[in-house]
Amino acid sequence: MLQLGRVQVAEKNILQRSESGLALSLGNINPCVPGHAIVVPTRPDVKLLADLTPEELADFSWLIVKTEAIQRQTLDPTPTAFNVSIKDGPAAGQAMPLLHAHVCPRRSGDLKPDEIFSLIERWTPEVGEINQTPPADWPDDETRGARTAEVMFEEATDYAKRAADLGIIGGVLPDGPVKFGPKITLSHKQCFFASSTGKSVATVNLKPLLPGHVLVIPRTSSPTLASMAADELDDLWDTVRQVQAIVKGAHGKVASDLGIQDGPDAGQSVPHVHIHVIPR
Repeated sequence: MLQLGRVQVAEKNILQRSESGLALSLGNINPCVPGHAIVVPTRPDVKLLADLTPEELADFSWLIVKTEAIQRQTLDPTPTAFNVSIKDGPAAGQAMPLLHAHVCPRRSGDLKPDEIFSLIERWTPEVGEINQTPPADWPDDETRGARTAEVMFEEATDYAKRAADLGIIGGVLPDGPVKFGPKITLSHKQCFFASSTGKSVATVNLKPLLPGHVLVIPRTSSPTLASMAADELDDLWDTVRQVQAIVKGAHGKVASDLGIQDGPDAGQSVPHVHIHVIPR
């Protein structure tokens, strides 16, 4: 049976196995909010998202969606949104040397703004222990000014060059406006990477939390993970791995914070799936 640090996973902790058996969804592992689950690969030597095979990545990412479905069906009150978080490496505050995604159910007014992130940062699989996450200069919302189009275009150009230097080959970048939710249109000049299929793109951020904070989005306007088609979800997470390498290399970092606010009650500001990639 799987070991999480010094915690032995019991059969009763398993919420669901992926269809191929390459990933597990686990519950009641020192939950930081009611219904908190973690999704892990079954191969014990997988430390980072980059270590997954394509088959493992597909299983892992789809089990996140299936875990949300389980939580909707079994929890009372029913969750209305989810925070999905991956601390991808020790420098990002990874609590154990095994890749794991936090899936945290949310409801309207259940927590203070951004409180969930502090709870996840402090989480460990062991009851009574507190994870010591490396510090970062997270800005207050009031100090996060919008950047100019020129600054964002320059950054996107630098990342595109970095991708070429690293031999990371994507698809054709958009040459026109990029739809982001029902009301926002991004300039194609903000985009610096596209998947080979063109189903996903990476864009620089208008108000980055830390240097290198970028977004990876599907081209279809899917408001939640559950609304995405399987091929789109696979493409999105594969693109995330390539984008991680680009921005980590550009900023000399060794880890990443990955986050999804899956629904308005989880803090989603634009009803269009977007994965935050923050080098650490």
